[in-house]
Amino acid sequence: MPRRVAVFHKQGMKVALLLGGVHEPARPAEKKMNRPRLRRMNDPTTATLSVTRTRRTSALAADSFAAENLRRERQIGALHDLWLAIPHTEPTRLYRMLTERVIAAMDGHTCSLLLRERGTDRLRLTASVGLPADVDESVTLLVGERIAGRVAASRQPILIQNDPTSNLTLVKAGNSPIEPRPEVESAMCAPLLDLTGEPVGVLCVSRHAPALPFRDGDLRMFSLFAAQLGSVIAQRQTVEDLTHAALEQQSLEREMTRNAHLASLGQLAAMIAHELRNPLSSIKGAAQFLLEENSSDPATLKDFLNIVVEEADSLGRLTTDLLEFARPTPPELAESDLGQVVRDEASFLREELARQGVVELHLDLPESVTPCRIDSAQLGRVLRNLLLNAAQSIASVGNSRIDGNVSVSLVADGKFWRLSISDNGPGLPQNLQGRLFEPFFTTKAKGTGLGLAQVKRTVELHNGTVTAENTGDGGARFLVRLPRLT
Repeated sequence: MPRRVAVFHKQGMKVALLLGGVHEPARPAEKKMNRPRLRRMNDPTTATLSVTRTRRTSALAADSFAAENLRRERQIGALHDLWLAIPHTEPTRLYRMLTERVIAAMDGHTCSLLLRERGTDRLRLTASVGLPADVDESVTLLVGERIAGRVAASRQPILIQNDPTSNLTLVKAGNSPIEPRPEVESAMCAPLLDLTGEPVGVLCVSRHAPALPFRDGDLRMFSLFAAQLGSVIAQRQTVEDLTHAALEQQSLEREMTRNAHLASLGQLAAMIAHELRNPLSSIKGAAQFLLEENSSDPATLKDFLNIVVEEADSLGRLTTDLLEFARPTPPELAESDLGQVVRDEASFLREELARQGVVELHLDLPESVTPCRIDSAQLGRVLRNLLLNAAQSIASVGNSRIDGNVSVSLVADGKFWRLSISDNGPGLPQNLQGRLFEPFFTTKAKGTGLGLAQVKRTVELHNGTVTAENTGDGGARFLVRLPRLT
């Protein structure tokens, strides 16, 4: 039968009673192993080194974070400076400034800007920093060719580390082989896109070995440069297109004006030749008759001499019309009674109008004074031209009308006086109404085509307007509006 053993612990000692015997105390193995470890952890030197190491790691992380923030601030500042310089900088200088700012902001060694030639797939180096001079003058490539051309074709920014052939975007964007450049440690390229997403150029920056590679954050900031520059170039190209279109429009307008002047000169020459030929033929015929017939009949001599005088007067009027049209006299404005000017001119022309077939000249004028700042003599000639024009229009109908009527009215129309001259002639042809006031344009067998042109010019010099229209009963009406005095 085994002996009974009593075991108990006292102050860390293990005591066993066996038949009254006492064993030596046994120390736990784990405590022998842990005590040295506790001594190391409680060592003041070890704790100090650990704290120092932690603080140093934290300081390095803080310095790195501060340096990164400083880089980002520099990059954003460069972007902001570029934006401020855009409206006031000539394109070539702006592009050079951009490449310099990219180098400084991205800590790069080379930067190049290639722009797409308008209407082609050709990219040409426009500005660069860090490239050899011979490269500056020679770089031209197609969209899809080499790295920059492939970026333009893909329309995506890329980040290249050492070997460009490992970038799938580049590989998919073209078929020609890509030649690595051993001196380039890292590079970024971004397309410059217009508002429609079409590439207008490519911006590239690189770092040479030995240097830290670009990171994804650098690519995002670099893409902002490219996006801003793309919008700037697109805007500038739009402005250039508009400017070019405006210059072409101006050139076209000058050409049209020149052609119009030449056409006017042609009309003037034809009109003068026609107007001179008829009177000169009459004068020549009368003179030849007097020379050949040697008639002593006073009545015959008087008739032929009257022909000479009338035709000479006609040439005089033609000369006067041409001089007045070529050198218009500025109106001498003075306060006048417009209604009285109309009365005086109508009274002066009444007999002449009757000879041309005007049976009735009806005046509808205010009884009170109609104040207006005008040159009475020039406005009198305006009214004379319009009244004679109405009479000639009636006479052109022949015997189809029993009588001819001309009406003149003057009424207040807001801040203007409205002077109306209407007739019961054949009216105005619709296809000719737009040309009535053109110089040298006339539908009459005898006429210079300057009468209505002079009317328009004189009325406009009085700050008024003149228009023409057909009346409801088939005649024509001319409306002259002149400012009232209030």
